[in-house]
Amino acid sequence: MRSVKSVVVAAGFIAGSLATGGAIPFAGALAAASATTVKSCVPAQIKVSHGQAQGTAGTTYIPIVFTDTGSKCAIWGVPAIHPVAGAAHHAVGPIARNMSMGQMPVRHVLAKGRSVSVAFGVVDTGNYPPSTCVARSASGVIVTLGSFVHSRYLHLPITVCTKRSSTTTRLLVAGVTGY
Repeated sequence: MRSVKSVVVAAGFIAGSLATGGAIPFAGALAAASATTVKSCVPAQIKVSHGQAQGTAGTTYIPIVFTDTGSKCAIWGVPAIHPVAGAAHHAVGPIARNMSMGQMPVRHVLAKGRSVSVAFGVVDTGNYPPSTCVARSASGVIVTLGSFVHSRYLHLPITVCTKRSSTTTRLLVAGVTGY
């Protein structure tokens, strides 16, 4: 019962301090409060590009990079990545499968010129029986990331399955490698 009472007293002390124009007496609370004042990134300030592909055991991983070109902003989530073909960007096969289901996204605060990325996985279509894959070439991908990026096309020639998901995406991480 004492622990509940001390929490109530502490909450009252903080509220009283704030009501009289005082500051919150906890450094951690101040840091958290200042971090939340950073505005979310907007589509006009996010450049989307891709890095150098790296392959491992039947899957090629291509970093999809999101770079802040404006003022400091916050970004988070899992990008939707859909293979497309031709000048009209017709969908080729299913959208990339989210491999981070159940994980909590990290809020990344980016200064101008800083980046976050995701390891976009493209499974070798030869790993699947031809009848369950039906491989087709894509000229690129459409990348969307919540309210931060609206349908950006990236030229990225890949081969994907059209009858099953053969591409993967995951949560954003700091840096440009996707890992």
